Amino acid sequence: MWKSLWKSAEWAFEGYAKYAKDDRPFIIETLDRGPVVVLPPGQMKTVYKLPEERLDIFRTLNEVIQSRYTTRDYRAIHDPFHRHIIPSQLTRELDSFTTPLVTELAAGFESLWGTELDWREIPLWKACFGVVARVTNRSLCGVPLCRDENYLNLLQDQSASVFGGAILINSVPSFIKPFMGQLVRWWCSYYSRKVDKICIPYIEKRIYETTDITAKAGNDTEKDGLQLIIDETLSRGDPSLLDAKLISDRLLVTNNASVHSVTLTVHNLVMDLATSDPSMGYVEALREECREAFNSAGGVWTLNAVRKLKLVDSAIRESMRICPFGSVTMARTVMDPSGIEIKYGDSKVNLPRGTTVALPMEAIHFDEGIYPNAHRFDPFRFANLEKPATLTDDQFLGFGSSKSPCPGRFLAVHQMKLIMAHMLLNYDIDYTGKRPELTSLVGMKVPRTDIVVRVRRRVHQK
Repeated sequence: MWKSLWKSAEWAFEGYAKYAKDDRPFIIETLDRGPVVVLPPGQMKTVYKLPEERLDIFRTLNEVIQSRYTTRDYRAIHDPFHRHIIPSQLTRELDSFTTPLVTELAAGFESLWGTELDWREIPLWKACFGVVARVTNRSLCGVPLCRDENYLNLLQDQSASVFGGAILINSVPSFIKPFMGQLVRWWCSYYSRKVDKICIPYIEKRIYETTDITAKAGNDTEKDGLQLIIDETLSRGDPSLLDAKLISDRLLVTNNASVHSVTLTVHNLVMDLATSDPSMGYVEALREECREAFNSAGGVWTLNAVRKLKLVDSAIRESMRICPFGSVTMARTVMDPSGIEIKYGDSKVNLPRGTTVALPMEAIHFDEGIYPNAHRFDPFRFANLEKPATLTDDQFLGFGSSKSPCPGRFLAVHQMKLIMAHMLLNYDIDYTGKRPELTSLVGMKVPRTDIVVRVRRRVHQK
């Protein structure tokens, strides 16, 4: 169990080669969840399509993130209506949001990546997180919060407390978890309170503008994530849900889920490009596609122009394939009192209630039978296969399963395309040689926050 802290990835590859390739499940002993049944990809659709009352997803996810300790107001987890309303509504408004997003990412790049024409070193994780946080919060809570440097910096600290705290709790034996959990609760609450000082007055002002007739007159409020939360809360007729701290927690939960995942993907893709042999011409090809799409739209990014970025989309999917979020992921818990049956060769095995099942994401993504030269980063691998980054199937699990895909994937990929296009058109990235290895911990991939790259502003931007 202790070895699972650093051996889970190795075990997942070994079990995949010995058992999953023959359509047989295997078991990994883990420190945080005990024995985990790892399913072969051939059984994913059959098992993962089971209804929630038989195979749980959301409570299991909350256990992975330890939300009972990392989230201040549990109502934001128990009734996560923001998880569906925000991405579904904002996805419909991608065209109108594109120009504001471009404005924010341009300012973010100038602030964090610089405007110097000479080479300069930047801490890549911080530079990517700052841009992503600013762009994401333009659609989540609007101006001026998305431009408040203190607020954006606190989001990074709060995100670190949530994900770092969850890893700490999951890394200790069960009898120590409550004690560790209380320490993590204090850690997360500390940053939540600091966020409140900046965020609460803005939320209360928005609530007033929405509910007061005189303030509402002539006030055309933008339908960002905050407004969607307020509108949904008012429609439920429960005044307690209109608590500004609860709404702040809903924004934090959304930020933690979206900003962290998008930053991780952008960070990894930049590293993939920076460590690819320049003679392969990857950067030039991607840059030329961005230039053509941008110019064809009259020098203004639109939804249709972004949709033309097929090579960039392929590069995003490929980077998510080669740098997945974890080795053993997408955990589910058997809830059926009678258990569930899975295949084991020619026979069947009953998994009793309480059993955790998961998928060997990294081993699937590196299967040579599925992806030739699987260990090589090929940004154009999916360009002609009609497999966009948002597509989920049993061979690519970057956005979850086909039954329960990430609801925010369309907004996330749209933001990533805009970010990468701006970077490619406006910055050079120096070749850095060998790519640093990601750290595996408890079956998850821990981002490298110590990486530094050299960048410079391009003279010709279009």
